[in-house]
Amino acid sequence: MATTNSLAMYELIALCDPAAHAAPMVPFTPAQAHEVVQIHIACRAKICPRKSAALDTLAEAGRMVLSTSKPR
Repeated sequence: MATTNSLAMYELIALCDPAAHAAPMVPFTPAQAHEVVQIHIACRAKICPRKSAALDTLAEAGRMVLSTSKPR
């Protein structure tokens, strides 16, 4: 019987490690930031420095506008 593994399973396991939520050492590129936001979709940027940095990168690149009425 063959087993299948999905990237989502490995991403979920990785997100259990607190280091996975740390701010990046160097700024993200917009492409990296987009991927981080997708992976950290369940995280609140207020609590997750990695997602916060990714959202800032996307906003600076003009790829999104951050809400002023809703918390990140």
